[in-house]
Amino acid sequence: MADLIKDAIVLPWSFVCAKEKQSEKEFRSQILQSFVEHKALDFMFDEAKKAASYYRK
Repeated sequence: MADLIKDAIVLPWSFVCAKEKQSEKEFRSQILQSFVEHKALDFMFDEAKKAASYYRK
């Protein structure tokens, strides 16, 4: 599931935070904020539901 959002959210922020020499705590905070802004958790749950319903058929 993490691969669904890793390239779009996590990787870009990892480079930004590294460039700005942010702490690991600041990085995690930024990632969580981005998840909320982009509704990433909702997206991942929706994709999991789609996959589960596909395999039930």
